[in-house]
Amino acid sequence: MADLEKCVAIGGELGTSTSKFCCEDTIVIFSSVVGSALSEGMEKSWRLMNRTADTRWIKNLAVFDDSRNCWRYVGAMTRNSEMTNWFTNKGLIQNYEDAFLAIKAGVFLQNLEMKERGKPITNIGFGFGITVHHGENVIEEFLTYIQNRLVVRNDKKFLCIKAKNVALNEVMEIEVELDFSVMQYQAYGAYMAFLFKKFNMEIFNTYVIDVGHGTWIKLPIIDNEADVNLADSISEGIHTITKNISTVIFESSGQKFKIPEQRIMERLPRKEFMIEVPGAGNFDFTALLKRESEDMAKHIVECLSSDIAALSRKGKSIDYFTVIGGGAHLLFDSIKKEIGRYFSWSPEVLDKKVISASEIGVDPRYINCVGFMLLARDQIAVELGRDVDQKFSVNKVIQETQEA
Repeated sequence: MADLEKCVAIGGELGTSTSKFCCEDTIVIFSSVVGSALSEGMEKSWRLMNRTADTRWIKNLAVFDDSRNCWRYVGAMTRNSEMTNWFTNKGLIQNYEDAFLAIKAGVFLQNLEMKERGKPITNIGFGFGITVHHGENVIEEFLTYIQNRLVVRNDKKFLCIKAKNVALNEVMEIEVELDFSVMQYQAYGAYMAFLFKKFNMEIFNTYVIDVGHGTWIKLPIIDNEADVNLADSISEGIHTITKNISTVIFESSGQKFKIPEQRIMERLPRKEFMIEVPGAGNFDFTALLKRESEDMAKHIVECLSSDIAALSRKGKSIDYFTVIGGGAHLLFDSIKKEIGRYFSWSPEVLDKKVISASEIGVDPRYINCVGFMLLARDQIAVELGRDVDQKFSVNKVIQETQEA
């Protein structure tokens, strides 16, 4: 292990819809997609026509792909790509080259932020989440893939990143020394965040339910380890709910007009449950959303109950349950209610046993990448023979649409 005095912990995960990277108190989020770049001439024309005032790197990012010897657009910039590839499908990484580009993009954007603070990153310890469907073999394969694409000099390994702001026609090259990288199953990041802040480093068996756009993950953490025999990634998510709502609206309009699921999805965070259907007036999907959410919550807790029975046969029980991910805002209360019904818990016990990411000051959408940063931070402390710093907070979120 290298000297870790200068090592900065970074955590990352590739979600179905967005990729998230955490460094210190900052989260960087971009769409989980890469795409082909325009030709140099077309890029020049695009800049002449582009009237946007948003020239931030995260909105106009391209990363040079050494394996293909070409530029690739990342995230929002893929709106101009002729061909696009999403990093994951049904919770699985589709292409190691693209996933590696995502890691480069996340590290580069975090380095920009740290550089603005006067603390450019020179050395990193990287914690990364991967879904349970990949299995341990793929974790090792992906780690090997990353290691093989590092530049080695004097027994040190460097991550070399060449990035371009297409709107500004500005190219920047950086290199950071990768001191180490650790991978765990995706929802394990949430457990790490609770371990650090709520549990005060005391081990509690925790059942993590991670509801995303296209999948939901169940991951029981028993005696500080993921129970991979019970863990699973199921191809259902918020997209399932919005797809069903879209189908009902289509049928109610006499099959004349289909509302794209994305238009429904965009309304959920704003709690806007009315949508205009051309030729059929306004459609209030409040009751439909409630029914679909309750149905998914029941299905999730049915799966959970089977795991509880399996654990009980081993003499194990769960101390805490948590619901995280992009779907937590929509499904947390419904899942919590179903858990309470299954165990016949009183409201007081239910409030204690089913915990929310908001209790530790983290949005449930970001908690995994925060946890993987903490996983890397813990590794640094162990190697340096020091007590790990348990304190953390999220004070800044940088994303393609806005900065928060």
